[in-house]
Amino acid sequence: MSAPASPKAFRDALRKGPAGRLALRALSLAYGGAIAARRGLYSAGVLPSRSLPVPVICFGNISSGGTGKTSTVITAAQELVRMGRRPAILLRGYKRRRPTRQVVVLARGRSFTLDESGDEALMLYRTLEADNVPVLVGADRYRSGLAAVRDLGADVILMDDGFQHFSLRRDADIVLVNATAPFYSDAVLPYGDLREPAAGLARARAVIISHCEQAQQAAVDTLAAEIARLNPSAEIIETMHAPEFFLDPATARPVDLNLLKGRPAAALSAIGDPDSFEGALRKMKVDLRQIWRYPDHHAFTAEELAAAQEARAGLPLITTYKDFARFPAGWQDILKGGVLILSVKIVFLCDGWRKLSAVLTQTAGRKP
Repeated sequence: MSAPASPKAFRDALRKGPAGRLALRALSLAYGGAIAARRGLYSAGVLPSRSLPVPVICFGNISSGGTGKTSTVITAAQELVRMGRRPAILLRGYKRRRPTRQVVVLARGRSFTLDESGDEALMLYRTLEADNVPVLVGADRYRSGLAAVRDLGADVILMDDGFQHFSLRRDADIVLVNATAPFYSDAVLPYGDLREPAAGLARARAVIISHCEQAQQAAVDTLAAEIARLNPSAEIIETMHAPEFFLDPATARPVDLNLLKGRPAAALSAIGDPDSFEGALRKMKVDLRQIWRYPDHHAFTAEELAAAQEARAGLPLITTYKDFARFPAGWQDILKGGVLILSVKIVFLCDGWRKLSAVLTQTAGRKP
């Protein structure tokens, strides 16, 4: 089974030739200039930026690709609930199958579909459903946030992936950077993977270095020093991702991680950082005989799952929460023989949890 080519693969192919590199460099200069101009227009008040009546905490990236942001947002929401707050999460709803201009509300008593909400919003909502944390999806974050406050009683807003979204003012920006993809050796899109120049980190209240388990400590220290140079006042927090358990979606029951130790299996994903997912499985001694990667947020079709079913030849198929949310209806009739979801938790190193808790506490208390 072959996966469709990704934009990154196309970019990497262009970078192999001098003409392609020149064209990409020119486009990166234009992109960087546009980003700077847009930021300047917001700073000058030419483009409007609105405030919500409750604190807004943004979790974002300066680069494309996976950083573990979703896991961090979940952890932050659960901590705020323990503090007695009523958080709500805002998402833009990237690559929804059926986008709508209306705010899509994932909350108790509300009706919604996967096509309207998108896979990431649904995964967030299902994970936090027991904590009664609503998730709102819409391109207009101010409108979504206002609905969360007025209709759902939210008293603090978590904006998922909005570091470059200046039309909604934030009380704190928390930026995640992947330890295996240091920004100081990268360029802005499309030549590189940066959404904006690294100097944008100066706006952050805290910077979380994720996936430290995949990097040497010396590399993490170098990255932390560069963050401190760009933003001396930012809290720098180191984290790692650790497998928690497998989940059998057919029974909704957890399965011990040792189930596949030393055994062959297949991996299927369409996420921003597939190396992290596959690397975690290899560290668990899972023998990955087949690997299928699709572009980030890819919506799987019944035909693609049928091809995987035939090609895996009876091997267990392992995927992620995000990917499973994009499986088509009737997946159980197609994938016969076992599907497992790898559940991963975020682990804060040293005093990282104390630092993040302090940022959440201080920011959430700024407005009544």
